Amino acid sequence: MASVAHFADTGLAGTPWAAPKGLAGLGKSLTKGLRPGDEVLIGFRPDVESPLFWRETQAVFSAKGTVDEPARIAFGLMEETGGTVPAGRHHWPLTRRERLPFPAQASPDPTGKPFFVLEGPQYLDVSGPVLDGAGAKGFFRLAGIGAGLRFSDVHARMVGRVFETEEGASLSGLEITRSSGYGLIRGFARFHDLSDALFADLDLDAAEIDGGGTRVCQIISIVAGQDLRFERVHLRNAVNAINAEERGSSYVQGDGVVLEEDTARATFVDCHARDFGDAGFDLKCDGVQLERCSMRRCKYGVRVWRDNPANLLDMCVISDPAPRPENAAACLWLGGQVTLRSCSLATVPEAAVIRFGEGPDTKTRVAHMIGGQIDTSRGGALLAGEAGRLILEDVVLDGTRYSGTAEWTGSRLVLS
Repeated sequence: MASVAHFADTGLAGTPWAAPKGLAGLGKSLTKGLRPGDEVLIGFRPDVESPLFWRETQAVFSAKGTVDEPARIAFGLMEETGGTVPAGRHHWPLTRRERLPFPAQASPDPTGKPFFVLEGPQYLDVSGPVLDGAGAKGFFRLAGIGAGLRFSDVHARMVGRVFETEEGASLSGLEITRSSGYGLIRGFARFHDLSDALFADLDLDAAEIDGGGTRVCQIISIVAGQDLRFERVHLRNAVNAINAEERGSSYVQGDGVVLEEDTARATFVDCHARDFGDAGFDLKCDGVQLERCSMRRCKYGVRVWRDNPANLLDMCVISDPAPRPENAAACLWLGGQVTLRSCSLATVPEAAVIRFGEGPDTKTRVAHMIGGQIDTSRGGALLAGEAGRLILEDVVLDGTRYSGTAEWTGSRLVLS
């Protein structure tokens, strides 16, 4: 049986926590690294608001667990048995970053070092941190080649990012579940290379903190990888409009999930995006499927970039695209192919149902809609942008069931 290390500022009399090593020794202990089965319990008294205040990185360490014996780090409230129980989303913070006052709406400053740096972590379970504050380098910073990481019950407020990876880091078998974020200035998580990953039961709210055109928010960003799954992920409130022209453009930013063009095979089930300056789901991924998802009040509900015939939206609802000055809007932006099955799309004045554009491998721009409904009754266009085609099969179009083809030439609409 591997050793169990306890840490806390003050223990509970008459319990195994009565003589802890103390949080002051946390970094030194972790720097030695974790082996299969090692367990570190980072406990806080449930009856006293006494967070760990930090500014410098607490530990740079490796964890080398195995499939059968993962290493474990558990933040939480001390139990009389000597264990921990997760504090929960609405509990006072267990850790709080020492810094100037929280970021201002118009000039957030998400700088600072990460709390933990994990180097080449293998089969590590981390649970329970409730945290206020972290820089854009992340509360957790992941480096090297990692596998089998599981994070759960992570609840963050007013942070630059919660998870960040160093360039060159490559992770597989990652799971992030039952977690939340509020006030996400740059985002919740960014990965440079990630495969075989699951994101589930996440509630992520950027809280309308506008970092401007130079501090764009992408709540979950993945640059490269494959086989990515998202279940019950809720995303809200990221609009980057202040000083957008500093980027050399008036383009308003702010995205929910961003998958860049070196990603492949992503699935979204029961995921929902609201109020984004750009896209709820910005998917350059080669092969995407969205099932029972919804998007509302985004410039683009979803952007499907690739010319992949497997792209599918199934039972999705997209409504109220949000145009802004010099920023066109649509329920769906399409640079390739997609099938929409039993979906509902509703647009508004000065926006479109589908806007066609140029993707990284565009050959055809075709949306095939089977069943479902389209509503342009409040104004707005059916199609816009570059030339493209919408095939309608038994679709209710503004109250009338319709089958046929809508061809957009780039300047006019032809129905047949």
